[in-house]
Amino acid sequence: MSPPSISPDDKLTLRRMMRTRRAALSSAQRHAASVATAKRAMRLLRASRRIAAYVPTGSELSTWPLMLHALHRGCEVYLPRVPRRGRRMSFVKWDASSDWRLGAYAIPEPDHPEIVGARSLDVVFVPLVAFDANLARLGQGGGYYDATFHFRRMRRHWHKPLLVGLAFDEQRADDLPVERWDLHLDLVITPSGIFRRPA
Repeated sequence: MSPPSISPDDKLTLRRMMRTRRAALSSAQRHAASVATAKRAMRLLRASRRIAAYVPTGSELSTWPLMLHALHRGCEVYLPRVPRRGRRMSFVKWDASSDWRLGAYAIPEPDHPEIVGARSLDVVFVPLVAFDANLARLGQGGGYYDATFHFRRMRRHWHKPLLVGLAFDEQRADDLPVERWDLHLDLVITPSGIFRRPA
């Protein structure tokens, strides 16, 4: 039996509500939350060589404290590059030698000769609009992360990369509408704790 179809309006309403909730946080609250979340996420860097994160836009939780700490620890840090065609992203190295350019949706991307695929990463810190207790993820709606990490859904046992959502506590939802292609995360880290998928 196929699951009931999810109305696009349901997700649009949820995105609007969660973005409003996130935007209501003051800049001081967002900064404090970003630092607290980075401190919790730093323990994942101990056994990770290649990590990916994202350039925060709008009121998203900032990844800069985490990325700078990762560079300091000797990790290789990569940022997503949205393709001109299709939905599968590649990941571009970011370090002191990287220049910047504006990519899709006017999001800054590093300009560096080293580019890797999703399967080469150890940990990916993923942006989100909302998450729930099952670690379902509501993204921006473009489907790029769902398409890029589709191979993770086919595996019965966990393999890299570890997919970790970063969020404010205010982005937690009771129960998100889920479609078969929607990405579930391995962990979600917020200022107040680390959430894991139920056993």
